[in-house]
Parts: sequence; C-alpha cells; structure tokens
Amino acid sequence: MNYNSFDNEYYVMSMDGANNHPLLAWGSINFSPFLKAQPVDESGFTLPLQIIFDEPYPKQYEMADLLMLASLSAVSGKFKELFENMNIHGVQFVPIEVTSNKKEVIKGHWVLHIWNKLEAIDKDNYEGSEPNRFGTILSLVRFSLDAKLLESIELNERLIFELSENKMICLVHQSVYDAIQAAELTGMRFWKVSEWDEDALFR
Repeated sequence: MNYNSFDNEYYVMSMDGANNHPLLAWGSINFSPFLKAQPVDESGFTLPLQIIFDEPYPKQYEMADLLMLASLSAVSGKFKELFENMNIHGVQFVPIEVTSNKKEVIKGHWVLHIWNKLEAIDKDNYEGSEPNRFGTILSLVRFSLDAKLLESIELNERLIFELSENKMICLVHQSVYDAIQAAELTGMRFWKVSEWDEDALFR
C-alpha cells in the first residue's frame, strides 16, 4: 500500500463497541430512504421515529453520543449541535424516540443520515474484493483515498462522507475529528485511513 497525505488527513469513524452502550433497532418503519445519497423527505414519516433497544441488552445502559442503529447511527443532541455549529455538509438529523427493553422512553436523539457519499477509493491502491456490478467492494481489507477526486472537491463539501464503494465506512476530516475530541463526545473510535484495516475494531 502506498499512502498519500489525504490518508493521514481523514479518519475512519466507528462505534466504540462498549458493552454498556445499547444497540438500537428500527421499529416497523421502512428505513430504505436512509440508505440513499440524498436527504430523506421527513413528511413521509410520523416523527419522532420509534426506535427500540436490540439484543443483547446491557445490564446498565449508557446513552452515548453515537450509537449503532442497524447499519446507521443515532446521535445525541450534543453531537447534533456540534455538527450544526460547524455547518457540516451532507448530513441530516431526523428525531427519534427510543424505548428500552424495560419500556423506558428516552428522548433527545436523532438518526444521523449521512447522505454525502463519495466514490473515493483509489482503485489502483487498495486491498479487497473486486467491485461488483453496483461498484460495491464487499470485502475491504485496507485502502487509500483517491487524491485527485478529493482535490477536486471543496473541503466544506467533504468534511464527512461515506464511501460509495462500502457504505459501512464513514470518513471524517481532521478538523471534524479535532472538534469531536474537544467536545469529548462518547461512543466512537477513530483510525487514520493510513492506520485502518478490516481488523481495526478488534484491536
């Protein structure tokens, strides 16, 4: 692998996997609009969206600032306020109401819908499976970012984005990482792209 300056400027953001942070699940709503590279039409839903705890249930839970909601994320008001103050492009916050396994109702959280998705992997410099007919790389071992693509996009339009080739990978710019660290937000871990691989979460 040959890494470039962008690989040290961007971080992969993931859940921290703490046992006391509950996993969340959708109720009966159709969440497929949240998988698209565009804002969702909130008028198509009854708000706040109803979310429940998923198994395994923690004995004593803590609602972190970032929580796993199936293949998406749920965030706190503190997280939402930080991103809104930074005027982050390509994200949408949709209000949710969470019900625990003990029927406790928890308010003040939002779905984090990252609709900014970029085809940003350097196809000549990554390890993993070949892209399928949809351009998805199902098995991604490690990667380098496409420097030419990122240079062509204004910074404020690529502060945070998901990889089009693998939507499980969320990337944040150094400035966003620094702001999250300064705000002491909880529930997440970070690796520079140059330090990330498929086993990073288990190290």
